[in-house]
Amino acid sequence: MDSIELNSTYNLRRAVLIGMCTLLGCLSFLLGIINLSIAAKWITLGFIELFYALCSFVLALLAVKKRHQFWQVILYIFTLTAIVIYAVSLSQTINSMICWVLVLPTVYYLLLGKRFANLPVIMLFSAIVTDIIGKYGFTVNPLLVNFVFSYLLIWAVSHIYEKNRADSEAKLQELALQDPLTLSFNRLALTKYFEDIVSKQSLKEFADEVHLLILDIDFFKQVNDEYGHEAGDIVLQESAKIISRIAGDKQTFRIGGEEFCVLIENKNQDEAIALAQLIRTKLAQHTFKLTEQENINITVSIGLGNYRPGMALPNLLRQADQRLYRAKHNGRNQVIYHNAPLAALA
Repeated sequence: MDSIELNSTYNLRRAVLIGMCTLLGCLSFLLGIINLSIAAKWITLGFIELFYALCSFVLALLAVKKRHQFWQVILYIFTLTAIVIYAVSLSQTINSMICWVLVLPTVYYLLLGKRFANLPVIMLFSAIVTDIIGKYGFTVNPLLVNFVFSYLLIWAVSHIYEKNRADSEAKLQELALQDPLTLSFNRLALTKYFEDIVSKQSLKEFADEVHLLILDIDFFKQVNDEYGHEAGDIVLQESAKIISRIAGDKQTFRIGGEEFCVLIENKNQDEAIALAQLIRTKLAQHTFKLTEQENINITVSIGLGNYRPGMALPNLLRQADQRLYRAKHNGRNQVIYHNAPLAALA
């Protein structure tokens, strides 16, 4: 259920990308002009840097408009790596280029994450070590030792930081999408999950296999009034577990006080109705143990809506909610789909 709105990683990497592309674009342009004017062997590098400056400005503009793609970022990073390696290979000595090399691992992790950053990190490290050995021989020298340990330290710090940042964000996203009492997903998660479903290309062909049901615990206020709110919490928690076992954890959402929602996909109308009926029956049959001496049973009323192409989530919820209201009005403990109650069992 990741989304741009929830994913702070996207915003972080986008901000870094815009700043980096703008800075590197200006710097590459200046270095390109300088390299074209100093010596013949630097002319090729100068033209490459000018072209890279143009690419940097284009990618920065795409990122500002939120139109950039991840593959473009990967290509940009690998091109930068190749340019740095090429520039290092042209130098008689390697001292002046070490600063660029040591900056890049952090950039890799900021823009690519720990899953994709390791490859360019290893590629750059291997190329520079090979170049140092090629220029200074197969001997242990201070430059090689200092570079290896500095690079490995920056690599380790970058990896540890990115791992902990990603873990923290995942935890925050989980908290943002989860109802703290029942541990079911919440209304925000429902919105994101619905957006994921309707964005699928195949949905146009199978739109009649997406349904949404809203269920409300009958006379729940009486449970709270008679047994207390702790008893009500027990009823809500156990109800959520039963619904999740039947419909699935990812499809179950708590959207109100005693209201739950189930988003159904890949099922036709009859299968969706059968699922709603099964949930209603299992909840009616379950005995809720409030204390050692007090047990109660509950019933639920369910309204089931069916998705149509182009339908917004509020409209689908409204449709299901109207049918839920009819189920309540007709006597409760029943499922309403279209215009008639399908079951009303005591």
